[in-house]
Amino acid sequence: MTTGILITARLKSSRLREKVLKPLAGRPMLAYLIDRLRLSRHGDNIVVCTSTVAQDDPLEEFAKLEGLGIFRGHPDDVLARNLDAAKAFGYDHILSCTADNPFIDPVWLDKLGDAMVEGGFDFGTVTGLPFGCHGYSFTRNAAEKACALKDETDTEVWGGYFTQTGVFRCLSLAVDDPAYVAPHYRLTVDEQADFDLAEAIIKAFKGQDLPTLPQIIRFLKDNPLLARTNAGVQQKPGKPIKVKDSL
Repeated sequence: MTTGILITARLKSSRLREKVLKPLAGRPMLAYLIDRLRLSRHGDNIVVCTSTVAQDDPLEEFAKLEGLGIFRGHPDDVLARNLDAAKAFGYDHILSCTADNPFIDPVWLDKLGDAMVEGGFDFGTVTGLPFGCHGYSFTRNAAEKACALKDETDTEVWGGYFTQTGVFRCLSLAVDDPAYVAPHYRLTVDEQADFDLAEAIIKAFKGQDLPTLPQIIRFLKDNPLLARTNAGVQQKPGKPIKVKDSL
């Protein structure tokens, strides 16, 4: 079974323009996610999954400069795009990340992948980490079934096609290490306040080795006012799933 890491990335963001390539402490924000994913056991199989829209050409250029795989597919149907990328690269098992999460934790990403294989699950995620630090996992076979049952081509938020349909075996892997448990922190980047917090974290560790997630959590605990930089940001709700009547 071949496992690959797929990064969903677009440059169409409206709240923070072209955020995934926006310079963060001197480097594109996406570069920090790549640094972390390369620490995964599957770090040699990273693919940037973007759209065929010309606006996203810089993402293809970035991926090539970083020596990563690149796949360009449907602009809005993220679930289909991920499936097509898995087929193109021959991945049976997928670890999925989004490009607006620069602090995804490779340790728990690998743990999720292991638990998925050992338990024979179709889809899985991790609970207990700071928001934006976990990825998802699914099998190619499950993605094919999910694409067959969906009745929507806008699947920017696609997890519900696995968790809400009653068709798949789903795993919710709870973090059992207290050093990683901090779900009250928000470490995704949607708005400027999120970006400002991410930049402050990067600058705090500049010149050091890549900080682990426990080190970042400890830094936030030691700097509570800084940790509240993005406290007012509201997470945008995802669209409800739509499935075919024959389900």
